[in-house]
Amino acid sequence: MFVNIENFKSPLAVENILTPYKRGRLAPDKKSYLPKEPITPDICWEVLHSTNAPRNIKDMLICIADLPPSEQAQFKDVVLSTFSNREQPEAILQLGQKLAEDSGYEKELAEARELMQGDALLSKSYLARCWITKKNSFPRLNFTGYEKLICLSNKELAFKPQTIFPKIMEFPFASKVSLKSCDFTCVQSIRFKDGAIVNLNGAKNLPAQLDVSRCADVDLSQCNLRTVQSIRFKDGAKVNLWGAKNLPSQLDVSMCADVAFHWCDLAPLTNLSFKNDAIVDLCGAQNLPPHLDFSYCSNVNLNGCDLSNQPHLSFKDGAVVSLFEAQNLPPQLDVSMCSDINLNSCNLAPLTNLSFKNDAVVSLWGAYNLPPYLDVSKCAEIDFLICDFQNVERIVFKNREQMEKSQAKFSDNWKGTLVFADEQPQKNLNFSLTTKNKGGR
Repeated sequence: MFVNIENFKSPLAVENILTPYKRGRLAPDKKSYLPKEPITPDICWEVLHSTNAPRNIKDMLICIADLPPSEQAQFKDVVLSTFSNREQPEAILQLGQKLAEDSGYEKELAEARELMQGDALLSKSYLARCWITKKNSFPRLNFTGYEKLICLSNKELAFKPQTIFPKIMEFPFASKVSLKSCDFTCVQSIRFKDGAIVNLNGAKNLPAQLDVSRCADVDLSQCNLRTVQSIRFKDGAKVNLWGAKNLPSQLDVSMCADVAFHWCDLAPLTNLSFKNDAIVDLCGAQNLPPHLDFSYCSNVNLNGCDLSNQPHLSFKDGAVVSLFEAQNLPPQLDVSMCSDINLNSCNLAPLTNLSFKNDAVVSLWGAYNLPPYLDVSKCAEIDFLICDFQNVERIVFKNREQMEKSQAKFSDNWKGTLVFADEQPQKNLNFSLTTKNKGGR
């Protein structure tokens, strides 16, 4: 049965109540203690009506455990009430379990704990209550007046956007939690299960110190992070910040395995570093921090980015890199180690040299101002569809088949040199035989 706190006492006051049974009363000489007295059910009820402080509850259960086994059975209702709609730490759960096993009511204790749903007393805030549920649907949307919400469900949880949350939220067992479009105005902290997948898409008024360091996958897309000062992520996490606004300056993604900044304004970030083998998506991002280092990343998306503040860019051996419609490419752009490179629709004028890795997949679809010398003979695939070759003086293909598959088209007045690696260099070839579009794209 549930025992409410009707006569609240401080932990020190309850300690004084328990002292004769825990340590013994102070002797008349004020220097020693008399023998410990056996605790009674009446004293335990007084404790339960006074507090739920873990230290006091633990001492009470220890006093019961110190009694002879034959006398412990009379405390059955006390022990059951200790766990009936009361939040208790693990150490206290273990003490209660031992008492129940010794006296033969462990099944009833399990039922008392199983039925714990609804209002419950907190063990850390002695007068406050929390709402405890084991379901994945919630009978209430307004938790005003509650200190904490604890969801013991291990199912997928989903909250409605109009839910009003308490200060503290805990999801210790749910592997997937959706808080999409929720308002966290009253929330001070949120705690998730280790490895949880969390959807905070469109959430607002998130806590100043947002701790998602236990989450394997975090969706913060479309969030306004103006209330957030710092965010902590788990090592190896996947993080989506697509379209997020007002990024905090203390945003460290250096441990994330996969991070997306789609269309974000990165002006608040003075430093941005990435984990080894990270997948980094900066598509459409604005105000990139200068001197970004992608040399450890396995996959980089810089589509549509302005790279004017990047004096040089180089990439990891074997990286997949996309620079589709990127603007102001740095003169020192080194893609020679990339296994897959997309330079579609790019202005390559700043580049005096462009070389590719053996067996690379290269797309230059719609690129213009190509450098004067190009060697694509070692590429596994090359796409030259609608490229402008007017500045190219010499281009080397592996063979004629590679050239035809590249969909390259040379104007009749092109004066450059076309070379096939398996043939002798030839000038002034009959391009009418080599420029047909094979299948298009």
